[in-house]
Amino acid sequence: MIIYPSNVKILVGSSSLLTSKYLTFLPDEVLYENKRSSCIPLSKILPSDLANISQRIRYLRGLMGLDRPSMEARHQIKVTSLEKWESGSTNITPKNITRLINAALDHSIECTSEWLINGEGIPPRTVLPSAINQPGNAITNKTVNILRDLNYFRNTYPNGITLMVTDDSMAPFYVNGDFVGGEFMDLEDLKSCLDRPCIVQTVDGKIRLRRVGYDKGAWLLFGTNIKHVGSPYVEFNVNISKVAPVFWHRMKF
Repeated sequence: MIIYPSNVKILVGSSSLLTSKYLTFLPDEVLYENKRSSCIPLSKILPSDLANISQRIRYLRGLMGLDRPSMEARHQIKVTSLEKWESGSTNITPKNITRLINAALDHSIECTSEWLINGEGIPPRTVLPSAINQPGNAITNKTVNILRDLNYFRNTYPNGITLMVTDDSMAPFYVNGDFVGGEFMDLEDLKSCLDRPCIVQTVDGKIRLRRVGYDKGAWLLFGTNIKHVGSPYVEFNVNISKVAPVFWHRMKF
């Protein structure tokens, strides 16, 4: 099941799904009604109609049901980077291709680099839980293993949260492409999380993996990799809305 943001209204949707024995493709007719300029009209768009990589990146994001700010909050892929890739003004690097593919996987969508880069091969598709343990399916072994573990966690902890690691801020313990999981706890017990890796959501809606600290009456978040570039090593005076101590770690390999 694809869950769309609450501010998105589905106006037109294809009732039919393109199915194989074990796989279900996403609807090919979706139209978003949203005031944000970063939303994508997907009405009557087929994957084969997407002539360049910038269009395919926008299409993949649309399948995830995320506008650009939500994409940044959930997967730490900056709005400005998405705007440049989707407009074609900046070429996307192989590293960021992998980040987009991993982000899609976190929404149970399998996308190959071959399709995203060249428009060739199988287009993006959802992978049903029932397909994971079936013999003879066309899903890559790596995808099967990751989805099996993610589904096991989500079934075991229905109130839990999983997050894909998208940078090296918590290296060497957690690296790009890993998945972590935990369960949200009462903020009154937040001090029990001190110096522990947690999935943290702040009041601005951003979610990231960080360690939690406390100093002079204020909360702070920090990483473990002092060489990390792209976000502050320490964030001071953080207003935390939710926190889930990490107790599950699915490594990339």
